[in-house]
Amino acid sequence: MGSKTGDCKLFPVILVILLCGAFLFPQRVCSEFYKYVDKDGKIFFVDDLTKVPPEYQDQIHVYKDKYDYLPEDQRFTARENDREIELELELERQRQLEQDLQQAKEREEAEKYRQAQKDRGKKLETKVVIEGNRILVPVTLGNNGNELETLMLLDTGASEMVVYRDIADQLNIITLKKGLAQVAGGQTIQSEMGQLNYMKVGPIKMLEPRVIIINRDGPPVNYRGLLGMNFLRNVQYSIDFQNQVIKWILPQQQDQQN
Repeated sequence: MGSKTGDCKLFPVILVILLCGAFLFPQRVCSEFYKYVDKDGKIFFVDDLTKVPPEYQDQIHVYKDKYDYLPEDQRFTARENDREIELELELERQRQLEQDLQQAKEREEAEKYRQAQKDRGKKLETKVVIEGNRILVPVTLGNNGNELETLMLLDTGASEMVVYRDIADQLNIITLKKGLAQVAGGQTIQSEMGQLNYMKVGPIKMLEPRVIIINRDGPPVNYRGLLGMNFLRNVQYSIDFQNQVIKWILPQQQDQQN
């Protein structure tokens, strides 16, 4: 008995659920097609009555299928023709999509090229410190596994690159020979000749440059050597005093400018 009572209580609930389902999930209604002929005799089929212009509302023909108005032997041909048209339209949409993607790719590659040229231009400039007539250039020196960056005075009057004793000691530069060096003012001082593994200035790297090692006396300065002609004669550059940069001209740029 208890089971039957429970079933009776559940029945109204089930009925409500079924009714709700009927409203929430109505059965699919078969679509209809509406045919009308315009003033030029052109036939139109639409699937929405609101798409029929008001002046043609009185001559509408309703079909369950777009091809119902045709004789049976012509329906297959009409369907095939429409399928071919749809296929051609789809192929055209695909071609347009591929063309748009190709153009987008070309624009992206062009932007990457412009950005690369811009970045390359930045790499061809070296920020320097200008103090009056003195131009201090950041230089990276490497030797025996050691590397350091320091400022060097750009000096076109120095035949060789000069480093001060503390820099030579940090880099473990081996003395190849000793001699005398003439400094600004004509004074002659004791010096040593050595060689680095490499030096880098901006985008330019020089292998195994010779250096003159000297002990510097006098008031302290904020540079640790001279950037001499054994480096400068091998490069082309211009100095932008306003922006305080050296602009380097590499061989490929020279070819483009000539």
